[in-house]
Amino acid sequence: MQTRCLSIAKIVFFHDKHSVYNKKTQHIIILDFIFVLLQTIMNIRRLFIFISLAFSCLAQAQHISLETLKRIGLPVVVVETIDAEEPTCEYLTIEDGYPGNTIRNATKVPGRVYVMEGNDTIYDSGNYEEDISGMTIKLRGNSSAVIPDKKPFKIKLQKKADMLGEDEKYNDKNWLLLKEEFPSLNLMVGLKVNELVGLQWTPRFKYVNLLFNGDYRGVYMLCEAVNRNTDCRLDVSKNGFIFELDPYWWNEDVYFQSNVLGYKYTFKYPDAEDVTEEQLQYLIDFMSDVDNALYGNNYEKYIDIESFASWMLGHDILGTYDASGSNIFFTKYDTLHSKLTMANMWDFDTIEMTPDTFSVIHDFDVHFLALFQNPNETFIFAYINRWKELSETLFDDMFQFLDDFGKSPTATALNKSMQMDYRRWETYGPTVAEIIASNKQWFAERKPYLDSAIHYMETTTAIKTPVILPKTNGMTYNLHGMPVQEDKYKGFIIKDGRLRISK
Repeated sequence: MQTRCLSIAKIVFFHDKHSVYNKKTQHIIILDFIFVLLQTIMNIRRLFIFISLAFSCLAQAQHISLETLKRIGLPVVVVETIDAEEPTCEYLTIEDGYPGNTIRNATKVPGRVYVMEGNDTIYDSGNYEEDISGMTIKLRGNSSAVIPDKKPFKIKLQKKADMLGEDEKYNDKNWLLLKEEFPSLNLMVGLKVNELVGLQWTPRFKYVNLLFNGDYRGVYMLCEAVNRNTDCRLDVSKNGFIFELDPYWWNEDVYFQSNVLGYKYTFKYPDAEDVTEEQLQYLIDFMSDVDNALYGNNYEKYIDIESFASWMLGHDILGTYDASGSNIFFTKYDTLHSKLTMANMWDFDTIEMTPDTFSVIHDFDVHFLALFQNPNETFIFAYINRWKELSETLFDDMFQFLDDFGKSPTATALNKSMQMDYRRWETYGPTVAEIIASNKQWFAERKPYLDSAIHYMETTTAIKTPVILPKTNGMTYNLHGMPVQEDKYKGFIIKDGRLRISK
């Protein structure tokens, strides 16, 4: 058609008196040209109509009403901010020269939040009135907040309440809207293990759909935040502490540092602005004593061994890959004779990623590295005994829990909601049934591995009487029989019956 149009154009617009075409021929060709031109215009018009319809359908697909969400079956969290304002923040990234990906200067946006289950409103903050009703909402998280599109949020109510609608004893001002980094049931699975290993508190949560200023934002977990609440969350006295081993300390106004290992910590309680110089010095001195004890012979004087053993075992059962991130929480009940205690596990984005070894925490967290290598084997025996206590029932309990969840109305509603979430954020992922099957396979394979690995740990003693391990097909173990990665591990290792130092 291009050649034909060029020929027509030559005749029409560049008339040549020597042309072989007569007038009649020219008229026919001109009419032919006009017809082709009109056809082209009509095709372009049809294309524009198609594009408009496509965008209209896409917009309709993403505009999901409250009534539609209520019919699906999950609770619906509705956020309505004043003037439909969106929370904002400043993004800090490694590419810009910062030590990690995180945010700062997150704006607190006032408004109203309510939660519906079907046609029932199980919670309503009311309109915003400072210290009386309503809420503020802001972006939260570190790397999870930097990832584009779907964002996690923190809600602070003006008046304490249980947003999950269960019981007034759970009333609190601080709540989270968490997202999974990728389609999974990691939070649910991780918190169930947290409960089964017997840590001091397990956060409650519900899967919800979020409607933010009329815009469907997808599936979230409405969850209790990590904070002091003597009735229903972490229980410490008024002069006690909740603090976090925090690689993002540089992004906080107040932190403290051990004088021995140099680890830095930030506060969950008291609030940073309420921390006194005396409290800071107390914690600096106390954590320095803890660090010295971990490499000495009297660590049981300073730490609650059972909580440390249960916390570590929970991560080994889950196969956690992240070892140097945030979300490692400690509590100290008071400034008297209370010991350092592990709080709840948190952040399950990297679980089920170490199928042939312990969690990576063994090799990269200095506290636990010291405990497993200390000649004082009190902690190791506590860890082994905790495994023996739990291993007979924990895995059966997990299978039953996953089976029951898979048959529940919540799982059906979650599966439908996840499909909408995929469409909303133009992604894709597995069904709930597929995720459950994957989790069951993990636990089925994890128990025999840990049985074997912890048995090695039990039968292996300190370096003074090294045990020659049998041939292990090239696998590498430390002195306590724990599998390690030779290229990343520093210290004594045993490989195929030989003891040597890995540098």
